[in-house]
Amino acid sequence: MSTRSRRWLAAGAAVLGGLLCAATPAQAALTSPQAEAYVVSANAFGSFLAVAPTPFSTYSPGGTQTLVGLTVGPFATSSTLTSTTAGDPTNGTASASATVEQLGVNLGPALSASLTGVNATCNATPSGATGNGIITAGSITALGLPALALTANALPNTVLGIPGVVTVTLNEQSTDANGVLTVNAVHIKVLSGNGADVIVGQAQCGGAPPVQATPMISSAVGAGAVAMAAVGGVVYLRRRNRGQQTEAV
Repeated sequence: MSTRSRRWLAAGAAVLGGLLCAATPAQAALTSPQAEAYVVSANAFGSFLAVAPTPFSTYSPGGTQTLVGLTVGPFATSSTLTSTTAGDPTNGTASASATVEQLGVNLGPALSASLTGVNATCNATPSGATGNGIITAGSITALGLPALALTANALPNTVLGIPGVVTVTLNEQSTDANGVLTVNAVHIKVLSGNGADVIVGQAQCGGAPPVQATPMISSAVGAGAVAMAAVGGVVYLRRRNRGQQTEAV
């Protein structure tokens, strides 16, 4: 093989390698989709023990968890609590939801909350996640003070409260370094006395690169790479044949 032919083939290989590298997508922080959901949780405060996330669903394996009625810690309801998660590694998607129709929250001897139509959702793809946390109605009641009405269908991270007593964040949303979105429909923090920290309706999800059986390369890029390699081979063979003919003469 002549020096010029070697240079031609080396250049073709470099271009092909560049095409393959350009066709490989950047890796996301998560290696597989994930999702979690629950309807209620609370820290220990006052006379109440902590309440772990209930009912809790996680992907994988995913699925729906339900609880009919609940009287535990500060929570009381006869409604059905439902949490659901799902995911698909093939396309890198995940989803989560948490719902309860009615819920009462006892925040101490002089403070309580009433919530209706709680619904938190989260949907993720490899390019990002979106979600929403809503209530259809709600209120916070403090002894000796007017009731605080909670906004229905609030915008993300809407903060209400009674100064020095309680804050309520509606449709609370945050995204971590891995691109995982957490949505809390209602997040209640008592600022005095018992220090309650209560979450009602959490949905969390994050997408990941799709599972690929072969390297990701478009048909157009593949065809171009094959054509370039073929052209390089033809040029090399022609030049080799010419050299052999010259030597024969």
